[in-house]
Amino acid sequence: MNSFLSRILLFMCSLLISWGVLWVAALNFQSIETYFIAERSEHGAVKMKTAELMERSKSDTLDFLFLGSSTCYRGVDPHYLDPLKGFSVCSFAQRIENSSYILDVALEYTSTHYLVIDIYPQFWNGTLSNKSAFEWAVNSSTPKRGAIIDMVLATGEPYYMAVAGYFWLAERLGVDYPPYHRIEQDHYKGLGFVASDVKPIESVVCDDLFVEMSHKTCEVLRGMIAKASLSGAQTILLNPPQLCEESFPTPDCFSDVLYIDGNDWPGAKTPTHYYDDHHLVDHGAASYSAWLSEELKALIRSNECFE
Repeated sequence: MNSFLSRILLFMCSLLISWGVLWVAALNFQSIETYFIAERSEHGAVKMKTAELMERSKSDTLDFLFLGSSTCYRGVDPHYLDPLKGFSVCSFAQRIENSSYILDVALEYTSTHYLVIDIYPQFWNGTLSNKSAFEWAVNSSTPKRGAIIDMVLATGEPYYMAVAGYFWLAERLGVDYPPYHRIEQDHYKGLGFVASDVKPIESVVCDDLFVEMSHKTCEVLRGMIAKASLSGAQTILLNPPQLCEESFPTPDCFSDVLYIDGNDWPGAKTPTHYYDDHHLVDHGAASYSAWLSEELKALIRSNECFE
């Protein structure tokens, strides 16, 4: 029995030493970090947009703060809101469950009159995106603490927890390598928007798509709406435009919340505005953002008149 325990202890010590040696090497050589820990990337421009977010002041209140996935950061350009102010913390694979944590990160650095949540229906199954948690743990310029660590822990995956631990240590030691590869077709334009300079599609074949929002996702959404309200903000739910549009019954958590359907945009069913069935290319995003900015401004005016 003692021999067995000794072997277990020896194995654990060897494992910890191996991890320690790997981490030390990774902290000194980016290629080792990239191939054995995780790759720092430009995907969704999380590093750049969070650095820009940290320069904001909570007293300089936004008119609109956007949360959501790639349909949002590739589709919504807040510059079109001028003279109103907007900023997007949308990111790769960010589901509503992830947005709940990322909202906490954003509210550390800014405040807003309206919270706009991009609610892409394919992400309504009630699961947290491990990829989104990974993206923020690895690439966010904000400190690796609080809501980011909570989101990683919520994945329940030891690998993501270990990665978050490594990047927390790297941050503490001042190790800040640049992204390992450049994404040539993505261009960060500021305010959280990434323009996609890629060839549009000419056509697409769509199947009948029906989705329902899970109870869990609805509860998370209610929590975000309540959190925004406590911060003095109203919530707007935004269904992004899609060539292959999903049909769905209206979830209970949509009641008494402002709602915009991006599929009402006149260009929503034009294939050449997209590079797949739901991601906009740069000129498609420009057209959509111009339309959306007018919708948001009109919504504010009608809401103020109602009040």
